[in-house]
Amino acid sequence: MNRKYVMDESPGYQLFQASRVMNAKLNENFKKIGHTLTYEQWQIMSRLYGKEGQTQRMIAVSIERDEAGTSRLLGRMEKAGYIYRYVNPEDKRRNYIYPTEWARQEEEKLNRTALDTIDEACVGMTEEEKRSGQLFLEKIRNNLGSS
Repeated sequence: MNRKYVMDESPGYQLFQASRVMNAKLNENFKKIGHTLTYEQWQIMSRLYGKEGQTQRMIAVSIERDEAGTSRLLGRMEKAGYIYRYVNPEDKRRNYIYPTEWARQEEEKLNRTALDTIDEACVGMTEEEKRSGQLFLEKIRNNLGSS
C-alpha cells in the first residue's frame, strides 16, 4: 500500500478548517448587525426559534454538548438578554428555556445574517455542488456514529 496521509487533503482537517472560518465569519457578521451572539449561542437560538420551552437537557442533546457547557452558554445568553429560564414550580431542577421578547423581535435579522453567511461561504457553487457537499457531510456523520 503506497497511500500516504497528507494533512491538507484530509477531510477531517478540511472540515475543521472550513467550520472554523465559517463560524468566525458568522460571529463577525453578527457583530456587524450589533449582536454579541456567537456561533455556539446561535445553535441554541435557532433551535429555540423552532421550538420554545425546551429544557436545558434537550438543548444540550440537540447541539451535542454536555449539560455543563450548555449551562454556561445559557448563562451568558441570559445576561445578554437573549433568553430567559422558566423554573418548573413542581420540579425546581427543571428549567424551560425561552427567547426573550427582544430576541423574538430580532429573529428575522439573525436568521437573515446566518443565511447571508452561508451564501457568502457558497459563492461560486451550484445547487448541485451544495447538495453533494451536504450529502458528503451527512455520510461522514452517519459513518462515524453521530446524527
